[in-house]
Amino acid sequence: MLLNVNGINKTYHSGDVDFQALYDINLDIEKGEFTALCGPSGSGKTTLLNIIGCLDSADSGELVLDGISLTDKTSDELADLRRDYFGFIFQTYNLIPVLTVYENVELPLKLLKKHSPDETSTMVFETLKKVGLEGLDKRRPLELSGGQQQRVSIARALVKNPKMVLADEPTANLDTKTGETIVDLMKDMNEKEGVTFVFSTHDSLIMDHAKKTINLRDGKIAN
Repeated sequence: MLLNVNGINKTYHSGDVDFQALYDINLDIEKGEFTALCGPSGSGKTTLLNIIGCLDSADSGELVLDGISLTDKTSDELADLRRDYFGFIFQTYNLIPVLTVYENVELPLKLLKKHSPDETSTMVFETLKKVGLEGLDKRRPLELSGGQQQRVSIARALVKNPKMVLADEPTANLDTKTGETIVDLMKDMNEKEGVTFVFSTHDSLIMDHAKKTINLRDGKIAN
């Protein structure tokens, strides 16, 4: 099992107001899954995705990643896990506008500090080819369409061969045709290369392609 989520609870505090976003969440993610966390806005799906990716912390419960409990990890150790284990795809792309396409995709490899310049170059260009961005490596994000920018973010997530890719509403800012192309691309990588994807989404297009859907409502699993 790649990931076990056991009894996760999360409450946000704002002044005198408490809002419980997640209630006793239990789920498992196996290697190679194409899983969608589904539900309306406010259902807790993005909170759950952020906790899985160590971008946020739970109030109680346990995450077990690849057999390793994350309960007592320090902030530095969690940062290392984010760097080493996960690739992230965001609906707003989160590309660095002053960097070229090549440099945006190269950045995770620079942070890993495991590859020579030649290895890094090969990995970046191979990944750009996979996502259909050959010849666009010198462009900057604002010179690209929305679909092309999302492809750059997918390439950035995949270039370091993460154990799991977490995608938060990756088609939300795309038109239907471009969204279909992006989902087909991710599905193809899942099936041919065994990349594990977990989505936060309310897009029926992603839900229809998912091997497993987990429905959330009011912070609880409603399956």
